[in-house]
Amino acid sequence: MVTEDSHLEHHPIAIYTGAGSSHSWLWFVDIFERAGLTDLTFFDEQDLKAGRLKECRVLAVSGGDTFALAEGLGGAGAAALETWVRDGGLYLGSCAGAYLPLRSSKDPLNLFNFVEAKISNLTAFLPEPQKFKEKFSQPYGCSFIFHPVREAVRISSYGHPPFSGTEDFPAPLYGGPAMIPRGDVETLAWYSGFTEKTAFLVAPELAGETLIGKSAVIRKRMGAGSFYLFGPHLEHPHYRKANQLVIETIRFEQKPEPGILDSGPTGETVLDHRRTGEWVRAIKRELSNARIVVAGLENEPVYWQIGRKAYEPLKMRVFLEALWKRLPALEKIGRLVIPGRSRGLIEDASALTGKVRRLKNRLDRKQETAPLAEEIFAQLKQLAPDFLTVYFNANKAAVHAL
Repeated sequence: MVTEDSHLEHHPIAIYTGAGSSHSWLWFVDIFERAGLTDLTFFDEQDLKAGRLKECRVLAVSGGDTFALAEGLGGAGAAALETWVRDGGLYLGSCAGAYLPLRSSKDPLNLFNFVEAKISNLTAFLPEPQKFKEKFSQPYGCSFIFHPVREAVRISSYGHPPFSGTEDFPAPLYGGPAMIPRGDVETLAWYSGFTEKTAFLVAPELAGETLIGKSAVIRKRMGAGSFYLFGPHLEHPHYRKANQLVIETIRFEQKPEPGILDSGPTGETVLDHRRTGEWVRAIKRELSNARIVVAGLENEPVYWQIGRKAYEPLKMRVFLEALWKRLPALEKIGRLVIPGRSRGLIEDASALTGKVRRLKNRLDRKQETAPLAEEIFAQLKQLAPDFLTVYFNANKAAVHAL
């Protein structure tokens, strides 16, 4: 279990896991936990529409399918988000989460016209991709968002708060925007160069024209709150300097307040020591079985187009490993409290294992797998926040018992 940093404790943080999200929200979980920010909850689009944002002070929205994000949240979600930010909420948007609030004329993105900035990697005429054709572009109305590079790029900042003391750092780019801000939108960091890890999807000259000098991190003040939009994935846990800037942003924008966020609805189930051990072993068994099957899928030359995003078997393993690595901590807990939303975790994990096995069988037989793969990713996106709710509730209980 982690011990919370005294400067950062009691910042209720919501992580968006609903429609349009991909696996990368798990990176926010990793860096928040590492920083001692364990007062986490997991919201889907229905939670936002129902007004649950008022329960938290920070909302982190990571990568995925921007159009699906907007469609899932709709007008009710957009109105709730705007009200919450104006009342003092801190929105952290990365990749798809950064595209979402940018001004757009496209339906339903035009419901979220909160931040004035032009997207420099938006074009009416696609260049020829050099690699990763399936990840190279997505339709954007009559135009296209294209991704000139992937992997680590060089980011530079002015050193203004909350990026004080930081001038230059690497961060990975997996489809996020390069932005040209307008009006009162501030640039905190810009794309300043490439690295030895940069993979060029277009000619280097075009990549440079599209990215270099364009804004990578921007801030928009709205009422008492703020939007922070990250083109690159500053939350990717392998990039510690970039991770620290995310944490510093929360420290800079939020003042500590006491209290622990209730992570879910009523209907908790309290397990004694024996039943806790049985529960953890059951979850471990199902996750282990699913991991074994998914490991066998990773050699398959397959990906699935779900919405506007391409998903490969590796992304299934990302979800499973995020849960698997936290099981040893749960095994040391003497008593678990299972929130109402998480009571069906064992059954859900068992159902997931069955679906993954069916997927492997269908691939072996050269049968259609796309609908089943979409079901599996949808179930992973539900299973992960349900599991992590149990985990972080246990974490908080352990900290407060000290």
